[in-house]
Amino acid sequence: MKILFLPNWTVTKTDKDIITLQSPDKYIKGEKYWFFRYFPENAQIDVIDIHAKNILHKLEVKIKFYIWQAILAFKNAGKYDVVISHGAQSGLVYSLLCTIFFRKKTKHIIFDIGGMNGARDNKIENALIKFALKSKPYIICHSKAIIDNYKKMFPELVSRTRFIPFGIDIEDFMPQPNVEEKNYIFSFGSGKRDYETLINAFKLLNNTSLSLRIAGISLLKTAKENKNIEFLGRISINELKKEIQASKFVVIPLPVFNYSYGQMSFLQSMCLGKTVIVTRTPSSIDYIENGKGAFFVEPYDVEDLKNKMEMLLSDNDLLSVSNRKAHSYILENFSEEKMGKSIYEYVKTI
Repeated sequence: MKILFLPNWTVTKTDKDIITLQSPDKYIKGEKYWFFRYFPENAQIDVIDIHAKNILHKLEVKIKFYIWQAILAFKNAGKYDVVISHGAQSGLVYSLLCTIFFRKKTKHIIFDIGGMNGARDNKIENALIKFALKSKPYIICHSKAIIDNYKKMFPELVSRTRFIPFGIDIEDFMPQPNVEEKNYIFSFGSGKRDYETLINAFKLLNNTSLSLRIAGISLLKTAKENKNIEFLGRISINELKKEIQASKFVVIPLPVFNYSYGQMSFLQSMCLGKTVIVTRTPSSIDYIENGKGAFFVEPYDVEDLKNKMEMLLSDNDLLSVSNRKAHSYILENFSEEKMGKSIYEYVKTI
């Protein structure tokens, strides 16, 4: 089986491992890329990334579609059994080319993360998407909410769509021994976060020595003049792991969207043996079970979040047991290996 993979990000091709990069971001010569390492030995995987320095890239950033990548893929697709696009930004342009030029031999799969169009019900935009999808690609999604969206906006996709839960590299996020716990709550992520609710809930806690540390963004106005709230900006993956492990627990505050986001953050934190508080959203409900290393809070509910944080801060035994549950829950349910094998089984059916 020969597969061409089109990620909607930059992949560094290297002769040896770069430990500061996560597995989706590096292609090591002589090794299988990302989850494809769980495919059979005879599967050949080639990668064409977004070619961020191509002549069209400034336009691509504005329109949020990767044209050059799709053209390169289309020119080479005849050499492959399957083309797999990760994200509609990569997949829809390639699918459009297949629609226009009637390429049917090579099968096409799109990982739909954002609901094709951010799950927006825009008739003009969706009509253009429907035209591109006439080439009949297959779909993999990481949230069941996306299938619900399709039933309303793209019903022809439902029968060709498979929900496969996202999985993380459990070896890369194995808890490290002898990490000293410090007196802070940790949160991270540069986009699609409801930090306003988190900050307002933190301000209600009666603990003057406790800190809130947030990585991924700069200072927010809502945290102004609060010396117990620290903004770390962008940090490396190794620093991120240390911050997660040294925290009391992790909060991933999410706004509500009807597609996939934030999953990697709370799954990685749990794998590192940390309890997470996560907002109940269409993206998280397929993954979190309340009390199994994680606790739900309702969207935009300051009081609920404050109460959950107080619950964990006031009961060390509960938190200790929950931390152990978090790690084992991920190992059992959301490993990269489990995801990779499920993807392979779906590719075989196609």
